[in-house]
Amino acid sequence: MNKKIIGSFLASVMIASTTTISAFGAMGSGTVVIGTKAFDLSYANDPANLKEINSAIVDGGMVYVKDFNGKWINNINGLAAEISSIPAVIYKNATQKISFDAADLDAKVTTTINSAAQILAATQAVVKAEISKVQADVDAANASVIALANAEQSKIRADLLSRLNLIKVANTTTPTTTVDVTAPILNSVSLTIGQPVLATKDASGNFKVSLGTAKATDMFTDLKLNTSEKATAKITCLGRTKTFTINDAGDVTIPVSDLLGSYASAAGISVGTLKGYLGLLGNSITLNATLTDAAGNASTKTIVIAAN
Repeated sequence: MNKKIIGSFLASVMIASTTTISAFGAMGSGTVVIGTKAFDLSYANDPANLKEINSAIVDGGMVYVKDFNGKWINNINGLAAEISSIPAVIYKNATQKISFDAADLDAKVTTTINSAAQILAATQAVVKAEISKVQADVDAANASVIALANAEQSKIRADLLSRLNLIKVANTTTPTTTVDVTAPILNSVSLTIGQPVLATKDASGNFKVSLGTAKATDMFTDLKLNTSEKATAKITCLGRTKTFTINDAGDVTIPVSDLLGSYASAAGISVGTLKGYLGLLGNSITLNATLTDAAGNASTKTIVIAAN
């Protein structure tokens, strides 16, 4: 084919328009026939297909263009062509190859160009649905699988549908995150009187500590708590209530002055002085400790400090 014919052909196929395809009948308007090959106009105009189109031109053969009135035009002389002059061709667009008999008749689909891509996309959609178990993903995967409609895809289609049928969709109305319903636990209590003095824990989770073995001159400086989780501790003692923050490790150290107020100094209170106060209060005081975690779960325990 000489340069004149090639130039004439290129001028024809550069006409931009929407191509219509009849799946079982004549080729759609806008079709370009080059020898025994035919192309959808959009496909022919796509720069990505330029090498393929040029190769068809070089291979030779008559060139026909079907105009948008459905009439065949001889690309060399621009005159109308008899439909009987259209050879048997393999028609190609972006997604299909279709075999057309001579005279633009009796089309049948012979293969799907993007079959592998369709199978891959459907498989990936099924895998996503299997992992997420979300209804929207299952629906999207089902649509992709149903689209695998040709004969060569039928077994894969059936296998993927079987996998979808096995998916148990999670209830997305209620979040699947774990809900914290457990209140904090008070693990241990100790008084710093020169050194830690551990309180005894009873079966109910309450604590009691005795000052009986401490020297009168020893200084009681702070109270230490350890809990099962990060929380706040609201402690009531001698009619005084204060709230303290328990750290991530479940620990908090509370100065005696924050517990006893004016009964103690910033340096604490001596055991002898504290026992004197306790003698006036029935030889013991009770601290009520309410622990509350971030989820709002709360528990209250008592801590008894006894003179003996």
